[in-house]
Amino acid sequence: MALSLLASLFLLLVVQSGDSANVPAIFIFGDSLSDSGNNNYIPTLAKSNYPPYGIDFPLGPTGRFSNGKLVVDILAEMLGLPYAPPFSDPSTMNNLQILQGVNYASATAGVLDETGKQYMGSIPFNRQIDDFQQTVSRIYTLFGQNTTAMNAYISKALMMVSIGSNDYLNNYLRPDIYSTSTQYTPLAFSNLLVQQIAQQLLALYNMGARKFVVYSLGPIGCTPNQLVGQSCADKVNQMVLLFNSALRSLIIDLNLHLPGVDFAYADAYGIITDILVSPNSYGFSVTWQGCCGAGNLQWNCIAGTAPCNNRNSYIFWDSLHPTEAVNRVVAQRSFAGPPSDIYPFNIQQLASI
Repeated sequence: MALSLLASLFLLLVVQSGDSANVPAIFIFGDSLSDSGNNNYIPTLAKSNYPPYGIDFPLGPTGRFSNGKLVVDILAEMLGLPYAPPFSDPSTMNNLQILQGVNYASATAGVLDETGKQYMGSIPFNRQIDDFQQTVSRIYTLFGQNTTAMNAYISKALMMVSIGSNDYLNNYLRPDIYSTSTQYTPLAFSNLLVQQIAQQLLALYNMGARKFVVYSLGPIGCTPNQLVGQSCADKVNQMVLLFNSALRSLIIDLNLHLPGVDFAYADAYGIITDILVSPNSYGFSVTWQGCCGAGNLQWNCIAGTAPCNNRNSYIFWDSLHPTEAVNRVVAQRSFAGPPSDIYPFNIQQLASI
């Protein structure tokens, strides 16, 4: 009883102090674009808990695949919330901070369970949802097994979903390892992924989630890892656009047919394409090269290497992931942007619902 009272008082303080009183917590699902350190605690080759990763992050290398903050970190700041701790950290579930959010994202993870298997040990979306279920059970205990209070809390929490890039980069586009490109046309594969995402989002809904922000895939054909000379791999981007179109249609359909739910579709593809087309207008001068010294064929930063000094001038940090400067643009435009950036409402509007 004392513990549940403490949790209730803690939640009251969170709601009163946060910039958006209707968002007491942020729960994060995804891949390396959102991973805040989950892969540190699992046996996998996909890790970034070493320098020069984190060179501009206040805590140094934490497992974030960037020089500094991720989009989800910046959005947490905008919502008046702390950075959501990684679920895989053994201390996370014993901390009352879970009432302000948890990060389940895992580098190389995909919509499909098999995606990224060549790196071993990543946490696919289905397992991330299982981990969220554990968190919900823990919160239920903290609320003194008060179902009404817990459901009210979960319904106000924000679910952030950004996943699917690895289903292309580390599945469909790797015919040496996976057979998906021979089994499915690009259109059929995009439909397969979005049908799976529909079931995964429904699982979160059935656990009480009601506020969602779902990000499209970015133009992964324009990452240094995928470039053809100094041009984007159009074939790859066309695949991504098929996926994004189906995902946007799904979000519209879920808003129409799921009672009490509010989904927002954030167009990361459009936002990052704007940056790539007009880099100077955003303060960027280096478009096709990663800052941290990774070669285009080696996607990750080489441990101990010195990165570029003018990091705010670079779009890409390594050969796949953006710099904090780009993450800040994506966060700001999805937080307060027009319907062309995030539809049918932005995060600031979603928070006020």
